Amino acid sequence: MEVERTQAYLEEILPEMGYVLDSVTFTKEAGTHYLRAFIFRDDEADMTVEDCAMVSRRLSKWLDKEDFIQEEYILEVCSLGFKDRPGEELSEWNGEEEELSTEEPSTEEDR
Repeated sequence: MEVERTQAYLEEILPEMGYVLDSVTFTKEAGTHYLRAFIFRDDEADMTVEDCAMVSRRLSKWLDKEDFIQEEYILEVCSLGFKDRPGEELSEWNGEEEELSTEEPSTEEDR
């Protein structure tokens, strides 16, 4: 219920703000609940901390007003980094050239 209701709200407000919703998750990690919304800009520009903060403030006000999540939780609005997007979700860039770099050098065995 937490995910579906939050997702519906974000799908309603994000387009007017210039963002697209990728996903919403509600997880428990090390005893703490996290409500996470993963977003990106609809103009394909780089996301900034202020972008995430603006969406977080609006979502937080709505969540406080609606008050439907019983557990204590931490709200996180995140931009999807390249490494966090599964390959099938990158299909919108199919045929586009991109430059990639890795944090660790790859070996022949890893290729």
